[in-house]
Amino acid sequence: MGDAVAWDQSSVLSEWVLPAGVCAPVTWVCLVWRFRGEGRLLGTVRSAAGALAVVIWTAAMAALGSGLLLPQATNVPPAAVGVVAGLGLMPKRKAGESGEHPLLAIMTLGDSLLLHSLASRLRTDRALWCERMAMGFPGCWELDTFADQVKAHLLARLEASGRAGKVRNGGLKKEIDDRHRDVRVAAQKWIILERNIEKLCERHARERTPDEVRRLRRALGEAEHLCVYLLDLVHAHGKRSDDKVIQALRSELSVSAAGRS
Repeated sequence: MGDAVAWDQSSVLSEWVLPAGVCAPVTWVCLVWRFRGEGRLLGTVRSAAGALAVVIWTAAMAALGSGLLLPQATNVPPAAVGVVAGLGLMPKRKAGESGEHPLLAIMTLGDSLLLHSLASRLRTDRALWCERMAMGFPGCWELDTFADQVKAHLLARLEASGRAGKVRNGGLKKEIDDRHRDVRVAAQKWIILERNIEKLCERHARERTPDEVRRLRRALGEAEHLCVYLLDLVHAHGKRSDDKVIQALRSELSVSAAGRS
């Protein structure tokens, strides 16, 4: 009797728990690889919950597949089922060219919905972070300075990393320069517009008209929108520690602007 109970426990561990335990870390590594450059899996509570849901679901499907199917295929190691299920999250080619085994397709069936939800969450988190960092400055003087600091941080990160080849780094450096130039041009337009409006107001001893206020807001909004694109490179090529650096730079500028006002 005791031998039978021990055998049952050993069978549960090997056929159910082991595949799930092996699958979980493999799934996480595949998630990190799949979403590299697209967002922070642990950036927000919602994105972390989405990533955890994918890991738990895939591990559960690996355990289910091992426990129900392996008794009919005794030559397949249970751990291999966990590895294969986790690797099923790797980006695939087109469906007609993937050559995916039908069993693997069944085991990763629910993953497609969870992965789609996670990808959508990562894009939303990324956009919200970039907008939060770029917007809220009192004017383009601070935004222009902020863009300079962001560019300097990106270039320092690029030169210090040494991970990519010269061709890739050169392409990224050009993209940084182009996006920063676009922000500066838009900021300068706002600055020139504000100076011209201020001169008119002083000359005629009047307040800004609604049309002038609207033009200034539109010019500032354009500069903010372009700064979002520059910050997108920080999120795509940086780490969570870079987010904190950018936040600190922004906070410092906000405090300085508040002190001058």
